[in-house]
Amino acid sequence: MTHPNGPRIFGMCACLIAAGCSQGNPLDKRVQSADYVSFAIWEEKVESDLAPDQVADLKQALQEARFHIMAEDTAHGSEAVEAALMDSLNGQTLREVILKGLGWELDRAEAERARLEDSLKKNAQMTTKPGDSDSANYLSDLRERQTNRLEAATEEVNRTRARITAETPLKGP
Repeated sequence: MTHPNGPRIFGMCACLIAAGCSQGNPLDKRVQSADYVSFAIWEEKVESDLAPDQVADLKQALQEARFHIMAEDTAHGSEAVEAALMDSLNGQTLREVILKGLGWELDRAEAERARLEDSLKKNAQMTTKPGDSDSANYLSDLRERQTNRLEAATEEVNRTRARITAETPLKGP
C-alpha cells in the first residue's frame, strides 16, 4: 500500500537532499594546490563553476601572484615560481586569491594614473619659443597622447574597483 502523499514526500526529500549537497558559492571554495597536479584538477573544476569575468579575474590573479613571487625574489625559474605559487595559494579561498590579484592590479593602475597626472602637470608648464611650430605641435600631440593614456588608466582603475566590489561579500547586519 502506498501513502497518498508519497510522491509529494519523495519530491520534498529529493529537494532537501539536493539542497544539502549543493556546491555553494564557488568563490568560497578553498584552493587545493598541494602540488601542480592537484591544483590543475582543482582549477579545471572551479573554472566550470565561475562566470567568464571571474575566470578572467582568476587567471589575472595567478599572473599577478607569479609576478610578485619573481619581483620579491622569492623563487627563480618557472618550476620554482610555480612551486612557490602553489604554496602561497594552498588553503586560501578563491575569493581571497581573486581579491588579492585585483588589489595588486588596482595598485598598479593607480600608480600609472598618478604618474600620468604628474607628467601632464609638468608638461602643461612647458612652453615653446615663439614661432617654433614643430615643437608646439609635438608638445600638443604629447599632451593629447598623455590625456588619452590618463583616460584609459582611469577607466582601468574604475573597472578594477568595480570588480573588487563585485567579488567582495556583503557584510550582514
